[in-house]
Amino acid sequence: MVKITKSLSFMASAACLSTMLFMSSCSKEDAVTPSPEVTVNESSSLKTNLIGSGYGITPDGYLQPTDGPTCLGCKPSYWYIKVPSRDATSSLTAYAGNSFKKWVKPLPVPSTGSGSILTVVNDSKMSGEAFCDIKKLVIGQKYKVTFSVSTTNLSGPNGQPGPYAEKAYVRLQESINQHPDNINNQEKVFDFTNKKAQWITESFTFTANSDRYLLRFQGWSYGQAQLTYTNIHVGENAVQKIN
Repeated sequence: MVKITKSLSFMASAACLSTMLFMSSCSKEDAVTPSPEVTVNESSSLKTNLIGSGYGITPDGYLQPTDGPTCLGCKPSYWYIKVPSRDATSSLTAYAGNSFKKWVKPLPVPSTGSGSILTVVNDSKMSGEAFCDIKKLVIGQKYKVTFSVSTTNLSGPNGQPGPYAEKAYVRLQESINQHPDNINNQEKVFDFTNKKAQWITESFTFTANSDRYLLRFQGWSYGQAQLTYTNIHVGENAVQKIN
């Protein structure tokens, strides 16, 4: 054992000096600033989906739901958005979940379920677009995929309500052959003339010719100078087998 030969008073002095030297060497930059608390928009159910997130085995025929954190440029896992600087995951009450950008008329809960929605933004030069793969399809099996679409608007610079989108297109395409002439591809056109701030629920029925299909969503506002907004909601279990 090591024998202690110094007096207690000397040890106390040394400890004191050491503490003072250490404190003087610390700068303000070394101080740890608490990280801001991350908040999640309450419109999203944010239930952990082990199947859809890649941590489990996906069932036969799976399409990732649109539910997730709301923000500009945010998108659900496995979804693609065309313009992240303006496309967003939104709530039923606000664009990108932003409390300063409330929809003029809030959306009701769609028949396809609760949770957040995917918003694509359109103008006269560019249509917003989003798409996602339907995975793990069994060739020869018949399926039905269901979704809901809508258009919403924001108040303009003068405080007046902005325009709504005119139309939306949803296409179901074989991932390996997306050519328009492929007879296995389908398209639905949604006219929002009398369907503003309302959900339209539709579905595609198809027999899988490959193990992966693409669901493509696109807004449309021909000749409209102001921005318009189209939304899609995909719920849990959107893809169902048909016997």
